[in-house]
Amino acid sequence: MSNNLEHTQYNLVDAIAGLIDEHHELIIENYKDRDNQILIKNELRDKIFALVESVENEKLNQKEIIKSGVREAFRLKSSDIVIVKQDSIFVKLFEYCHKNDSVNPIANRYNGIDESELASFYKEHFALAKNKTFFKVVAKLFFEKYFLRHKISNHEYEQNVFGYIQAIMTEELLHEFDYSEEFFKGFAGFLFRLYFKEVFEDIAELMLIELAASNSFIITFLKYYSLDIVVLGGTKYRVPSLLSENDMRWNVISMLSVVKLYIKVKISSKELYEYKAIKEEEIQKLYRNGVSPIEYNRLFNLEKDKVTNTINGLQNKLDKDYDLLRIRKDETEKEILREDITFLKRDIQKLKEEKNILLNKLIPKGEINKYVSLQKEIDSTYRLAKREERIMSQNEEAFKSIKNALVKALTSKKQPI
Repeated sequence: MSNNLEHTQYNLVDAIAGLIDEHHELIIENYKDRDNQILIKNELRDKIFALVESVENEKLNQKEIIKSGVREAFRLKSSDIVIVKQDSIFVKLFEYCHKNDSVNPIANRYNGIDESELASFYKEHFALAKNKTFFKVVAKLFFEKYFLRHKISNHEYEQNVFGYIQAIMTEELLHEFDYSEEFFKGFAGFLFRLYFKEVFEDIAELMLIELAASNSFIITFLKYYSLDIVVLGGTKYRVPSLLSENDMRWNVISMLSVVKLYIKVKISSKELYEYKAIKEEEIQKLYRNGVSPIEYNRLFNLEKDKVTNTINGLQNKLDKDYDLLRIRKDETEKEILREDITFLKRDIQKLKEEKNILLNKLIPKGEINKYVSLQKEIDSTYRLAKREERIMSQNEEAFKSIKNALVKALTSKKQPI
């Protein structure tokens, strides 16, 4: 089975390379006026995908097969980058040459890669819509690894935090794009510099959630920022403090009451809105023709009442015709009345049948009661959620003050004095 899979992969890679060789007209070299960039147009991308998708094998990693085929076609090195996009396939030729410039450390900032290369890649390929998700994932992975599992010390944190985060970012970029570790190490540094504050805001938020849950390790870690002065190896150091923008100094005790309440109502509000959304999905299933069951029945009852009124009017006319038939002596007049009675009875019967059809279309009372009950539940849930939001807003300023103070502390180091 393994040999068959390898054989299929090899054939596909070869076929993709052949397809690319056949369609030079659908390839843009020196893409965006850069001699290290190639773009495979949408038409050729679709042909490649159609080729791969024609092979039915669930074990095939289609994206990786396509990348391998592109690498084969252009004789790419392992450091070159292939990105399969929705409307094209992008190739970046990457000749890595590490710059170790001790005189100008800025030259080494992004693993020796020119910033303009990274800025171009960011603009073209790092989807802005995914930015927030990407950095939240990075923050979550860092926090879970070093705070929840590894139980990092304050000293280790201060010494290594930036390197640890950048390493996680690099791993995520390699997973997201392609294997070119040297390039993505540099790109991770570029991104980290751009989104430095956002990453630490996410880490601070995760830390405060654990503080609200009375996580003993997080409490101990945060107490460090209240020490003010520490002595290590005979040297005195000033420890970063949890100081807000208006110079309010926070500590674990003063933070706890605010954070516990804020996180509690935030979680509660989120859960209430999620529950409300579930109930709204349920109630939508009771709607008919885009209107609620109550409105649906109201509209049908209006139609039914119109028919009923018409029946009553015809019935009154029929009764009068019967009365006239009894008193009329002229046979011609009687015959006219009999015909009119026949037509009236026929029309009344048709209207009664129409009324029965309308009655049968009415939504049953049980379904109406279910709708009313769900609507009451939705309204009640919404009121509770708005109440939680009010409590949250009353504590939001204090929570932001704590969070901002924590971000400043987490991005600072103890200083010798």
